[in-house]
Amino acid sequence: MHSESNLSQRDNSRTQLFGSENDMNSSFSPFDKSKLDYSQSTLAQLESQSEENMNVMNEKIKALKSLSLRMGDEIRGSNKSLDTLGDTFENATVKLKHTYTNMMIMAKKSGISFTTWILIFVVVFLLFFWVWIT
Repeated sequence: MHSESNLSQRDNSRTQLFGSENDMNSSFSPFDKSKLDYSQSTLAQLESQSEENMNVMNEKIKALKSLSLRMGDEIRGSNKSLDTLGDTFENATVKLKHTYTNMMIMAKKSGISFTTWILIFVVVFLLFFWVWIT
């Protein structure tokens, strides 16, 4: 078991990571102009780094703009393709409904019931299928 005196003491090696207590009490603010003493060369170097970073950022923004424009073109093309596909399916649906209506009219005029037509269709389909697999 640890005694109370060991628990309340700090490990000196850990405290040294943060500097002495005197260093901790004197806070440094980047906005305190009295402690900043930059030479002209340091300011010029910082300005140059800032310009380089701005140029790199500008190039990345241009690349993102180009990418977004290409994505927009691709999306517009896909939307046109989907609209064309939708129109094609709509036309096919109309044709199938028309064909079904004509088939029902033909079945009524022939005097043969709809179930008989279905039975004939199934028999013909099975005959073709049997010929196809043999």
